[in-house]
Amino acid sequence: MTLSDYLASYYELSGKASDVARQLAFAGIAVIWVFHQGNGGAVAVPASLIAPAALFIGGLACDLLQYVSGALIWGAFHRLQEERLGAGSKKPLTAPAYFNWPGLFFFWSKLVLILGGYLLLLHYLLSIV
Repeated sequence: MTLSDYLASYYELSGKASDVARQLAFAGIAVIWVFHQGNGGAVAVPASLIAPAALFIGGLACDLLQYVSGALIWGAFHRLQEERLGAGSKKPLTAPAYFNWPGLFFFWSKLVLILGGYLLLLHYLLSIV
């Protein structure tokens, strides 16, 4: 395999991880909703499920921020280079590696938050059995 093949594998696997993490966050919120208690029209979530819910929501926020930060950084980079080189330029460009750091931070944060949410949810489920 070439270096570009490994990069393609990374993109494919990290994209799949993002998709699965997003689905798991929504599923975790759905499981928490099953345990909510309605009392006279008011909805209450058991106190032990607030932390996992917050982690799932935080994971979804990181999912959004991963793509928003990338769009802002790469959109700004494109616009600046377009102004500098002209709209039709085919000149090869390099960008600093740190441009990817916000997206990577939010990617890994998302995975850690959702995993943490599931660990707390599992703890809750085992405690009620």
